[in-house]
Amino acid sequence: MIAAITLFLVVALSALITKIATIALIHTGLSTQSARFQARSAYTGAGFTTSESEKIMNHPVRRKIIFNLMLIGNAGIVTVMSSLILTFVLPDTLTSKLYGLAIVVLGLSLIWWAIKANG
Repeated sequence: MIAAITLFLVVALSALITKIATIALIHTGLSTQSARFQARSAYTGAGFTTSESEKIMNHPVRRKIIFNLMLIGNAGIVTVMSSLILTFVLPDTLTSKLYGLAIVVLGLSLIWWAIKANG
């Protein structure tokens, strides 16, 4: 149960971090769509090469924002994966594992709904 709660907290915090980074990139002059895409791709480490990414690399403030997102994203992804694994490894019975699965699906659905409701 603690692993599932940790999972929810890290996913919610990850969404908040990318939202903050998106706002910071918008304030440097990027469009909203471009800032959202660049923040998410930097956080997940996707590393798309586009003319928009060249704009980021040529601007010192944007480069610093993306650099920090890349570092935080690596820690966040590792924490999410370990929490998810612990949610299913620790229970002894099939009923406990199904209960854990239901909690994870319900919790992530609620977080997804909250993220989409706030844009």
